[in-house]
Amino acid sequence: MTQYEAKIGSVSQVDGLVSGIRRLHVGDNLEVMRGMEGGTVDLVYLDPPFNSNKNYKIVFRGPSALKPDAYLPAFEDVWIWDDVSEEILNATLSENRGQAIAETLAGLLKVVGRGRLMAYLVNMTLRLIEIHRLLTPTGSVYLHCDPSASHYLKVVMDAVFGRENFRNEIVWCYRGGGVPRRNFARKHDVILRYTKSDDYTFNPQYGEYSDASKALVNARGGTSIDGRERDLERGAHMPDWWSDINSLQTWSPERTGYPTQKPVKLLERIIRSSSNEGDVVMDPFCGCGTTMVAAEQLGRSWIGIDVEPIALSVLRDRFHQGRLPGDFAVSGLPSMSMGDLTVWIEMAEIDPMRFERGVMSMIPRCVPWRIRQDSGMGMDGVVSLPVALGGKCHAVVRVVGGSAIDGSVLADMKRTVDRASDDDVLAGILVTAHEPRGEMPSEVESVGAVEFGGRVYPRISIVSLEELFRRVERDWATFPLE
Repeated sequence: MTQYEAKIGSVSQVDGLVSGIRRLHVGDNLEVMRGMEGGTVDLVYLDPPFNSNKNYKIVFRGPSALKPDAYLPAFEDVWIWDDVSEEILNATLSENRGQAIAETLAGLLKVVGRGRLMAYLVNMTLRLIEIHRLLTPTGSVYLHCDPSASHYLKVVMDAVFGRENFRNEIVWCYRGGGVPRRNFARKHDVILRYTKSDDYTFNPQYGEYSDASKALVNARGGTSIDGRERDLERGAHMPDWWSDINSLQTWSPERTGYPTQKPVKLLERIIRSSSNEGDVVMDPFCGCGTTMVAAEQLGRSWIGIDVEPIALSVLRDRFHQGRLPGDFAVSGLPSMSMGDLTVWIEMAEIDPMRFERGVMSMIPRCVPWRIRQDSGMGMDGVVSLPVALGGKCHAVVRVVGGSAIDGSVLADMKRTVDRASDDDVLAGILVTAHEPRGEMPSEVESVGAVEFGGRVYPRISIVSLEELFRRVERDWATFPLE
């Protein structure tokens, strides 16, 4: 096993949870959860793929000068029944997970057959089993889904958590979006709420009374039609349908570009309802980190898990914008310390795509900007560089793994800078796994220089990982251009 494989594999060998934990795991949530200590999480919210049969992408707004918006693939909500799905099903049925789970999966197999839906349900069952194990005796889980699979997932959750521990089917209603011609517009999601036991944390939430209810209570001297006193200032006990929190619209300043992003207010309500200050909140499909933001703001400990390294940079950016502490722990990616340099270099050889995204996730203010992963453009990201004399300029970033870089990479970068020079893109930066060799330094120098902020800089710079790590370790500007 290489150092890289051992380092990435260590994501499942996490420390026991301690008070005040703030941790992001970059990896497969099933493997991460299997490595965690049971009975240590107070609340789980999960917003998994909905079995929509769609490919989703992260859309980055970034510098306005570089429109159109760029994107990276986020996740594929496309499930197939294959040998792996068959193996998972057989293993789940044979591992003595309980009679209810075995009978439920066997029954669903007869109803839906071996196909996309069954593959989705089998994979979700494994993760729900782990969530049940991780919950404290007073813990709760909220599973966010849509009507296309909510009824099947409820059957699975009945088997895993027990029908007696089903508490609510919450309907989250919202507005906006398209309107179909031949159907009613689908404008709601389903959130299934279960608890680990009959002894669970629940803090009632309240919403504003309607004008008609207020008038009735006031006319009756503070009581409703049933004679009970009503506290109009506190509000009405929250029902299981929520129409007062809208979905995020395209113009919302809260949007990060992540698909299926949910509003912070929705997560705040869930966290307030089923946890107390200091409790541990976990989101195994954390994406852009909305659960983590809400948990941090409400004084909860939190654990986020996502397979995409870019989730790290998005979460750091959200914490920075919200003025939240950004010193949370990260597992599943090597650190940017000199001690992990060889691990990153191995990653560049073994897993170049993860290397590229991992490096970009570590660069402050670096926005991924490759419009298509296979576009061949000399640009993976954009860094906005402050200019002392006012305004902003940008440098395009290209992350290159492998043992060496050749002239074609430099030519791509030069063409990109030339094309974007009218859009305040003044320079390019090549981040490489190794120090440049041969004639590359002189070829870079021949590209020329650029002046801004009263100083002269190379038009294209090459920054090795070692140099990048040294700058991070010594708290220097990340790039020579800054």
